[in-house]
Order: sequence, then C-alpha cells, then structure tokens
Amino acid sequence: MSCIFCKIISGEIPSSKVYEDDKVLAFNDINPVAPYHILVIPKKHYESIIDVPENEMDIIAHIHNVMNKI
Repeated sequence: MSCIFCKIISGEIPSSKVYEDDKVLAFNDINPVAPYHILVIPKKHYESIIDVPENEMDIIAHIHNVMNKI
C-alpha cells in the first residue's frame, strides 16, 4: 500500500512516537505548525472518515480520548 500513514504504522517510515496502542498511533508531525503538533491515526487503513463502517465508528471516540490524554 502506498499510504504514508500505513508506512509509518508498519515502521517502513520512521516516526517520533508519542503514544501507541492496538488501535492507534500518535506521533509528532515532521513539519509542525504549533508547539505541540501531534497526529493521532488509526492503525486500520481508512480512505476517509466516511469510509469507516458504522460498526467501527468507536475508533473515532477512541482517537478523541487519546487526543485528550496526550
């Protein structure tokens, strides 16, 4: 897969990890535009938020919870 985020998750592209669990990865942006510019991404590939199946929408709440923790 050519998705840059999938490559970061697989370790093919290095990242500065801030948080990781079985569902998400959080890492520092390589070109931050704020003092704390952290990306939180799901480990499962979704083309867009509209592609997240309804039975998997809990990932959105999980990402939000992780954002609040870090």
